[in-house]
Amino acid sequence: MTRAASLIGLLLVLPLAACGGSEKNADDLTSPSARSAPTQPIVIPAGTPIVIGISMPLTGPVSAAGQEDSTSSVVSINRWKAKNGDRIAGHEIQVRVEDDGCTEGDITEQAAMRLAGAVGVVAVLGPSCSAGAERAIPVYQRAGLVAITGSATKTDLTTSQQKGSFFFRTAYRNDLEGQLIGLYAKFGLNARATWVVDDGEAYGQDLAKAAAEIMSSTGIKVSNESVRSDEKDFRTLVERIKDENPNLVIFAGFNPQAALFYRQLKDARYTGVVGSVDAAASTRNFIEPLGSLAEGALFAGCAVALPDDFVADFVKIHGKQAEDSRFLAQYADAATIVLDAVKTTVRESGDGSLTIDPTALRDAVRATSLTNGLTGSLAFDDNGDRVPHPGDDLNKIVADAVKNQNLDVFPQLGLVPCQVQDAKLVKLLGPGAGQIR
Repeated sequence: MTRAASLIGLLLVLPLAACGGSEKNADDLTSPSARSAPTQPIVIPAGTPIVIGISMPLTGPVSAAGQEDSTSSVVSINRWKAKNGDRIAGHEIQVRVEDDGCTEGDITEQAAMRLAGAVGVVAVLGPSCSAGAERAIPVYQRAGLVAITGSATKTDLTTSQQKGSFFFRTAYRNDLEGQLIGLYAKFGLNARATWVVDDGEAYGQDLAKAAAEIMSSTGIKVSNESVRSDEKDFRTLVERIKDENPNLVIFAGFNPQAALFYRQLKDARYTGVVGSVDAAASTRNFIEPLGSLAEGALFAGCAVALPDDFVADFVKIHGKQAEDSRFLAQYADAATIVLDAVKTTVRESGDGSLTIDPTALRDAVRATSLTNGLTGSLAFDDNGDRVPHPGDDLNKIVADAVKNQNLDVFPQLGLVPCQVQDAKLVKLLGPGAGQIR
């Protein structure tokens, strides 16, 4: 990350500094040497702040969502401070935001290295994207630095972890989003045939695979295609899809590609159901470019509704309501979890410094039982994945949902589908849900 990106991060957290912190250049907080093992304590020197790292894309095509998620994290930290006090053990609470490049793994890894080597950083909110997270997770593991993502959903980020890992997520997993798509295709549409197209990136391919597997297991014919992430002309593929006339077409990838693919399907007069995934569920980048053509589009993962007072606090900092992120609530909950764990594990020294045992902080996060989170009740399983309550078996929860055709389980995991209705994203499950059209 450049100094310019650091300054973008500082601009995002000025309201936090005004609540009791002091404005510092993030580059001044860098230690000459990072902790090299989880056995080394986290030390916050006397007179220096406790720092919460934030790893988000601040530049590039998904920067708007990254800035919104950063702001949501700051709002949650401010609200935690209002409830619990401005300081922990006499030390101010600040944030350091690093531009992580989203899918650019080398940039995410560099951001992780900077956060792991910064004085006072006790934990990280992020990384934002799955491809980047794959590169950053080993850095955090080596440093013994807890990282909680609210948006990186690739399934094996957690399921492939060794026991005792430092990576958690308040987001759902791709395989769960795939399960939701598959259940809807089978029991909502009674589909006989579907097409699943992905953008060739780690996130899209993982999600497409999960959706295809559950649909195939229920007897639906599934056709797959992977396109380049920079592809813009889908006419040949669209003609193939139209000729087969499937009941459902899913695109697993980001905008603007998802919106382009959707438009070309509609221009070709495909009349079946078209859906996409959380990465494409955007008012600004999907609904507005498509206009009335977007009506009826389905998305498997959408934003959880936020309380009015949280939205008001968000607007005060961000200047307007969120338009791009689907994970504001997940990052808000992650910030609360981190601060609760820091408060219970920090130890004061006689010289005014603080120390935290990294494994104690990790274990405190793992023992989380957040009963009033913005995304509902939240705990973590042994993999670091979210579950509704401590001790819940995520695989059993999902298996029971499939067996009983119970879609209402998914909002309990922070996974809410939605549909474009009257130029708005209307959620279809959970409290206050609308009806599918």
